Amino acid sequence: MTDVALLRLPATGPLRITSLGPAGTSSEQAARALQGHLLRRGHERVPIELCDRYEEAGDRLLAGDCELVVVANAYSGIDRFYMDPSLRLAAVFVKDTPHYGIASVAGAELEQKTRVITHPAPRALVGELLPERFDLAEVVFATSTSAAAEAVERGEVPLALTTALAARLHGLEFLSRTRPIRMVWSVFTRADLLDEERPAPRRPAATARSLAW
Repeated sequence: MTDVALLRLPATGPLRITSLGPAGTSSEQAARALQGHLLRRGHERVPIELCDRYEEAGDRLLAGDCELVVVANAYSGIDRFYMDPSLRLAAVFVKDTPHYGIASVAGAELEQKTRVITHPAPRALVGELLPERFDLAEVVFATSTSAAAEAVERGEVPLALTTALAARLHGLEFLSRTRPIRMVWSVFTRADLLDEERPAPRRPAATARSLAW
């Protein structure tokens, strides 16, 4: 783990970690890795709370409801965290995700032409892991890999690209081989927790066009 600013956080009081849930996501496992790191450093209280979306986790951090947020670098909206003047990068680490695979309800009767639900970030794995006996008709997006497994459990979609932990939690079985993803994770905190003031916003340049991240 590359410690950018964790050592500058207060040693007393809780360090609450927030990331993407529900239980069974790769983000939860990354948050637990950070939790273990902080506990080994002597922090006594490092609870984890999970949110439905990374954006919600970021809002909780800005509102003072947590001190750290763990975000996968594969997340397409991670620029929000890097660019927000109120936030600071606290740490970066590499951790493999749990094994991913294509899963269905155990014993379900499945048609050849099928739909698969997944979080957008690992969408490329659908084509790699989907067994040849299936014809992919549509990819449906969920807010997390665990939410994808839950949707299959409810019967909304026949197949999910999900993690081994989420599959177990929702009673699914894998129909494909599985593999992990080597992932970089970023940990963010607030500037005020590092005794830094939020910089004053700059006025945009007077141009006909403005750039958007």
